[in-house]
Amino acid sequence: MPRLPLPTRRRILATAAAAFALGAAAPFRGAAVAQGPRRIVALGGAVTETLYFLDRGSMLVGADTTSSYPAAAEELPRVGYLRAVSAEGVLSLAPDLVIAEEGAGPADALDAVSRAGARVETVPEARDIPGVIAKIARIAALAGAEAEGARLAGEVRARADALAEAIARRSERPSVLFLMDLREGALLSAGEGTAAKAIIELAGGENALAGFDGYKPVSAESVLARDPDVILMMAHAAERHGGIDALARDPRLAGLTAVKGGRLVAMDGLKLLGFGPRTPDAAAELARALHGTDAVPPLGQPLEAS
Repeated sequence: MPRLPLPTRRRILATAAAAFALGAAAPFRGAAVAQGPRRIVALGGAVTETLYFLDRGSMLVGADTTSSYPAAAEELPRVGYLRAVSAEGVLSLAPDLVIAEEGAGPADALDAVSRAGARVETVPEARDIPGVIAKIARIAALAGAEAEGARLAGEVRARADALAEAIARRSERPSVLFLMDLREGALLSAGEGTAAKAIIELAGGENALAGFDGYKPVSAESVLARDPDVILMMAHAAERHGGIDALARDPRLAGLTAVKGGRLVAMDGLKLLGFGPRTPDAAAELARALHGTDAVPPLGQPLEAS
């Protein structure tokens, strides 16, 4: 029989050891499941932050690399990027529940986790406030936090309603170009069915680029033809290119109305696109950038988890 390469043997041994540990704990885990989960791995930044908002952060034993909020989430063991999760990494943490946002994977990794004995549950993505409310309710039910979930959903709904009232009083809808990234020869922007388009519309703007689905590269000529009023980016993407000031000097953007008017906006990526409990606050922050600081009154104290 041919001898397997050392890295492959190590992966097999790691998975087997983690599965054994999980299986050995099965009699005890059975009792824990009856009482609710005790060890949760979260896949998706919005899932992680929602658990903290529900006061269930102490149950978390690991998370994916998109889980950057609150600060405590940064200290959790990592199991890989949301769409490139390590089954071995998850199993090594011996979770009794994995809560995965839709799109997490790969599927065979999650299947391996499930076959090893951990319960794997999926939470649908959200692209509007009703979706955020449904996501909160789903996570709360899985974590045994229904009462906390109802309170959090009520707070999110009240903030979203206050924002919607303020936006309804605005007649103009500034056009917003969302730039995921700037690449050699093309600009990666957002089309239909994206979180970027959804948050722009919640904030009372219009997506500057339509006619395609998802995130795709577009030419500088196409962007110039649309000439957006505002350019929106995730803060970490802007920083990767030297910050807002450096972007304003990029020859592909320099001639745009948004740049000439100094209307380049950078926001925290998870808060902006995660569609978690902070979505009304994110949309209000963006709305003030689009319509002026006086256009949207404070929604209350910032909604924060710890």
